[in-house]
Amino acid sequence: MDVFAPYEQEQQDAANNASQAAALEAAMRQAVDGLMASPQGRLLLRWMLHLCRNFSAEDVGNAPQSMESARLFFTEGRRMVGMRLMRLLQQANPGHLPALLQTKENDAHDLSTF
Repeated sequence: MDVFAPYEQEQQDAANNASQAAALEAAMRQAVDGLMASPQGRLLLRWMLHLCRNFSAEDVGNAPQSMESARLFFTEGRRMVGMRLMRLLQQANPGHLPALLQTKENDAHDLSTF
């Protein structure tokens, strides 16, 4: 680090971090594109969304009162992972999420050939 130009070094570090983040995002979008290209990949993505329970409400009625908040925090964290996955699908290709949520008959038929 140049002691006479600490601010320039900080700007260079920020630029390097931004370029690394952009490269990582591009790699993640490419990974999602690869998963969406195969029936097994789409099955994996549907399974992950199912586990994250993005499309269902959590019922804490049967939980003890001392556990309600912990259960809600856990559920919200799980849901947040699913929302991040859905956002990644949308960023990679806006058509991925609707294609993933369509009926699964075609993928079930494709998987039976393996």
